[in-house]
Amino acid sequence: MDDLFQKLLDETINAKKIAIVGIGEEKLTDDAVGPYIITQLLHYNNHKFLIINCGIDMMNRMDEIIDFNPSHLILIDTCTFYGPPGTVVILKRNDLANYVPICSHTIPIHIVIDLIIEKLPQVNAFMIGIVPESLAGFDELQIYECGKYTIDELNENPNLPFFDIKLSKTIQDVAHNLIKVIGNLIEKINSIS
Repeated sequence: MDDLFQKLLDETINAKKIAIVGIGEEKLTDDAVGPYIITQLLHYNNHKFLIINCGIDMMNRMDEIIDFNPSHLILIDTCTFYGPPGTVVILKRNDLANYVPICSHTIPIHIVIDLIIEKLPQVNAFMIGIVPESLAGFDELQIYECGKYTIDELNENPNLPFFDIKLSKTIQDVAHNLIKVIGNLIEKINSIS
């Protein structure tokens, strides 16, 4: 993960504003890794960082990203990169069509990225891709942090998942490492500016 931190720092060292976007279906085990990571990073939202959960439809949050006018856009999602479960890769825009399944999201991510780039031609967009272990659905769904939030609060806050996220052990370990790496990256960039 030290190598990943350095790669991310190299990509973002001159960033003015960074949007970090989690993508995935919370009802499909490891596909929810993007939203899972985002929920742990929401406290970093400020004038320089926009942290948002797009769920399965990035188009629903595209205007927020464009209005934020980031110099960098980092997506977090599962990918079909060839490697064992838990492999983490940095995918550039041109790689997204090859390694991010078209059928898992409403509009293919690379097309949404192209629409954002059309409005923000200077944006440096890339994805932290994670090879999943399981994409199985759940027999039973539980409300996210039941008792902490009301149904209305969960419905009104698009950054929180509605249902509990149940990652495989492998991907949960990777997610916790990524949360630390991204948190360190945010703190480093905040200390530079």
